[in-house]
Amino acid sequence: MAFQVSETVVNQLVQKRIAEKNRKNLQLLNPKLTLLDGYATFCAAARSKLITTDVAFCANLTPKWQAESGALLATNLSLLSLEAPGYSPAETELFRAFLNKAVLPGIEGIELYRAENQIGKQIKDVKVLPGKIDLDF
Repeated sequence: MAFQVSETVVNQLVQKRIAEKNRKNLQLLNPKLTLLDGYATFCAAARSKLITTDVAFCANLTPKWQAESGALLATNLSLLSLEAPGYSPAETELFRAFLNKAVLPGIEGIELYRAENQIGKQIKDVKVLPGKIDLDF
């Protein structure tokens, strides 16, 4: 049995999760997940005390359901774009490449959402489709 969840609902859940995780030293602003065929694109701005301006980015990821824990994980992370005002295009590209090679592999499997109820824990698999996610029970 399959149940569909719209991109709008997925974004509400992700935004709530990110709001819970935002800290004084790093905040993600205006997060948006776009669901495509088998993967998703996540865009946001990052605000940190370490830099003077907000940095905007978009990354591709593959949502993967982990049935044992009832969690939706982000895998295969790849930074597509990075906008860092005040830095040259060459510096920005070097930083983007560094993040893709050294940082993103270290956070592979970051949790996007966790089902806190029995119904959510009955999900067997998740299939990402354009504009929606199919939940297989």
